[in-house]
Amino acid sequence: MAEQYLLGIDIGTSGSSGVIVDDDLAVVASASTEHDFRVPSPGWLEHDADEVWWDDFVALSRELLDGTGIDPAAIAGVGVSAIFAAMQPVDGDGDPLRPAILYGVDTRTTDEIADLTDRIGEETIYETCGNRLTFQSVGPKILWYKRNEPELFAETEQIVDATGYVVHELTGNYTIDNAIASYFHPMYDPETCSWDEEMVEAVGISRDLLPDPGWATEIAGGVTDEAAAETGLEPGTPVIVGTGDALASMVSVGAVDPGEAIFMYGTTGVIFTVLGGNRAPEGLWSGPFVFEDTYHAGGGMATSGAIVRWFRDELADAERRRAEGAAADAYELLDGQAAGVAPGSDGLVLLPYFSGERTPITDDSARGTLVGLTLQHTKGHLFRAILEGVGYGFRHHVEAMADVGIDVDRVRAIGGGAGSELWRGIVSDITGVSQEYVADPLGSPLGDAFLAGYGTGVFESLDALDARVAVTGSTDPDPETRDAYDEYYHVYRDLYPQVRDSMHRLAALGDE
Repeated sequence: MAEQYLLGIDIGTSGSSGVIVDDDLAVVASASTEHDFRVPSPGWLEHDADEVWWDDFVALSRELLDGTGIDPAAIAGVGVSAIFAAMQPVDGDGDPLRPAILYGVDTRTTDEIADLTDRIGEETIYETCGNRLTFQSVGPKILWYKRNEPELFAETEQIVDATGYVVHELTGNYTIDNAIASYFHPMYDPETCSWDEEMVEAVGISRDLLPDPGWATEIAGGVTDEAAAETGLEPGTPVIVGTGDALASMVSVGAVDPGEAIFMYGTTGVIFTVLGGNRAPEGLWSGPFVFEDTYHAGGGMATSGAIVRWFRDELADAERRRAEGAAADAYELLDGQAAGVAPGSDGLVLLPYFSGERTPITDDSARGTLVGLTLQHTKGHLFRAILEGVGYGFRHHVEAMADVGIDVDRVRAIGGGAGSELWRGIVSDITGVSQEYVADPLGSPLGDAFLAGYGTGVFESLDALDARVAVTGSTDPDPETRDAYDEYYHVYRDLYPQVRDSMHRLAALGDE
């Protein structure tokens, strides 16, 4: 039996997962749980930090420790990751003052983005933080909070992200890693890896409300007696600063060198790549990576797997019943129907903007749009059009990167949706990019466990990670299908500017 173990837990949008690994990075046990997010108003998405973030961590930690019988004293380190760019104000006791405002899928900050951009200047913002203000930016979320809930703002002791909240619950210390801090635009300077005092003042808050940035693998502190009693961990167990879920996923599949990238088929569709420098193309995100002197660029579609799940839940009741009766998966049944449909879904194109869009288009009033329907189209056509719409979104990101010289040399496909061979094939055919599929579904928590081991000295290099990553298959683009998709992709790119005004009018009517 191994002498040392590591615990990694990731808190996601719709669920959380965790692993315990040994000192060879072999997985000893894994567990997962689902949770909901709140939609108190159109375009608003929130989590209850205690009920979702902390309760999930406690439940998973307990399940993993109890299920394995591992002595908690043998856990050498704990790593945490969570959704990027959430905004959680807490009081002097570290208790949430309101539900957490989630990342770019929450689009309430249109006015605050416009105000900060007008007052500071778009170029000044970009020169300082390397990013434009978008719904992914935490600075406008803080300004919204200050303007709309001033009494709560007056009680605020710290503003933390999801990872930082869990780490504080574990250690009593407020932390944030440089990667997540870089999404607190316009307040973070990636050149100095520190808060920019002038930008913090422009947002209208005190620097004291923000934790000091550090690197993901630095030790944030030890597990407190109170947290130990809840989680089952040993008091004093080292906890690293941790990072965002997408970057932990990159680590889990060994995408850690410049030019290496991931396509994440999750609730949202995400593309991230490691950079040699610290600036991304306009319209995408950039900031430090998890290791010192490394950087990343990326972007995210507001909805991808969320649309697939919506379709299953709302429009595929028959497939769900059949799957339950046959101990099968409704998604596999839907894939089977879509596989029989020609590329392009016989004249259908979907804009996957079911919750606005984040990148490369930034538009909270964008709406999902399906164009080309006829009476000949079937459920299989509709489902394939959804998979293709996400594929067109991935291609839009790849082209935005290529336009400024960022070549995506190697892509690894991760996330629950990546298990669909059909979907991976569609995305490769549309983008022209080969994907290496890592079938191991553990993703972010495995990356968390490795980062904890790296930070505590259990792993002295990336060798253990390289040995652990197992590519189980490669999905290559088919040249003929790629050509067929080109025309559809151009229709996709043309559609948004053509229907944008109608989208905005419908969004306004829907909000009344």
